[in-house]
Amino acid sequence: MQRKNPVLILSVVLVVLLVLAWATGAFKRNPSTIDVPEWKLRAERITRIRLTWPGKEPLVLERSGANWQLTAPIHYPADSSFVRRFVENLAKLELESVVSTNPARYGNYGVADSNAVLVVSYQQDGDSLRLFWGKAGPDFQTRYVRLGDDARVFLARTNLTVPEDLSRWRNKIVLNVPAAQLEALALKREGKTYEVRRGEAGWELVENGQTTRADSIAVVRWASQFDPLRANGFFDDLSADSVRQAPDYVLTLRLPGGVQQVLYFKEHNNGWALVRGDDDTVFRLYAYRRTQLLPEVTSLRARST
Repeated sequence: MQRKNPVLILSVVLVVLLVLAWATGAFKRNPSTIDVPEWKLRAERITRIRLTWPGKEPLVLERSGANWQLTAPIHYPADSSFVRRFVENLAKLELESVVSTNPARYGNYGVADSNAVLVVSYQQDGDSLRLFWGKAGPDFQTRYVRLGDDARVFLARTNLTVPEDLSRWRNKIVLNVPAAQLEALALKREGKTYEVRRGEAGWELVENGQTTRADSIAVVRWASQFDPLRANGFFDDLSADSVRQAPDYVLTLRLPGGVQQVLYFKEHNNGWALVRGDDDTVFRLYAYRRTQLLPEVTSLRARST
């Protein structure tokens, strides 16, 4: 009697098991047999966002018309473009599968009550939604989340990021002056001042009381830096008065009707502190931007032909 090959028998059994697994859906992307709720959040209905992190003050944003405002931990205009993208990405979140229903495992997914919580308030009827924003999922476009009192932990597909850095949410625009509106720019350093201004034949350079023709291309390039002027961050540990009282540079932008915008610059912590007029905000600029915003007078002189 011919003896059966055990390797062949095991191979047949393995093939049968694989076929059964495929037929029962074991290889599907979403192995959960529990229905996931439909994500019905609409970006236009969101009027308030509250973010909390362990050991930190909550961050609260409220919509005012087309713009957003920070109301905690400080009152300050928000970066409305950034917040709008955040809200749009939040509304596009897709719940793909249920990965757990065991509260004891919440910590493994970063969705315990003590973890970061994103609370979204709706415009209609004062409704709100608590979203527990957990750890990253198996790929860079997934995240573990939990909804309110729902015991289930979901795997969500999303492009949403939730930065903890307050400066990411703040409006960093110092001023917005179209180059066409500028009549003159005057820069003062160590008691010396030079100025570029519009003349009948184009831009003029005033230096040491002498008026000469300016390099119009260089002046326009300089003027375009303020349309808009966006800072890189903030120096919250530095007072605005300390910058105004001992600036390294003072830049005055002159506009029609005698309107002026005065900017004070002071070197600080490998960058530049910037204060606008009488404001209390101290903006932070990267060090390399000095040459863009505070050019040497030699770069503005017209080239001889």
